[in-house]
Amino acid sequence: MPRTADHDERRRQVAEALLRAIARKGLAKTTFADVADELGASVGLVQRYFRSKDDLLRFGVEHLYKRGEERIAAVERTLPVRDLLFRVARTLLPLDEERRRELTVWLEFLPATVHDPEMAELHRSAAHELIDGLAEGLAAAQRHGELSAGLDPRAEALALAAFVDGLTIHRLATADLFDDATAERSLRQYFTRLFSDPEGLDPTHSPTEES
Repeated sequence: MPRTADHDERRRQVAEALLRAIARKGLAKTTFADVADELGASVGLVQRYFRSKDDLLRFGVEHLYKRGEERIAAVERTLPVRDLLFRVARTLLPLDEERRRELTVWLEFLPATVHDPEMAELHRSAAHELIDGLAEGLAAAQRHGELSAGLDPRAEALALAAFVDGLTIHRLATADLFDDATAERSLRQYFTRLFSDPEGLDPTHSPTEES
């Protein structure tokens, strides 16, 4: 493997170790030593790729958002658009152990966006990309006659993203109220209301299931 590929793979491994450490100990208590322990390597090796904890944390956030983008990109592009958008939104919820770990870390990172301009820009960029994609999908649903023409796709994209974020927080923080089944059912109900069209669309249609 070329040296550049080795370097990139090692950085990816360090980022994965960081996510595991933060999910286990929390952001404030996670140290270079914790990441090294998760990686099964020396602190010196971790510091070879990241000079400071801030550098490491920013790369960890980038890696986390990239994983989310890869899941969305892997969603099969099929009609109806409503079902496609449901599957995209579902990938954003913590419905398996891997996503629960990643989104637990995301909640740990989020407060840093208030004071760290670079973290804030990472979050802003990812949020804009998600909103733009959802708005484009909702506009496509309108063109296919699946969504009321009277709705504003961008406003609905913002509302959907906020709803999914709220579900994520409740699934992680109040799991006694929001288990996996409840979170998914809530998302389905949201889509049923969103796509209920007074002009004659079927409000009883339920998006197809996909893991």
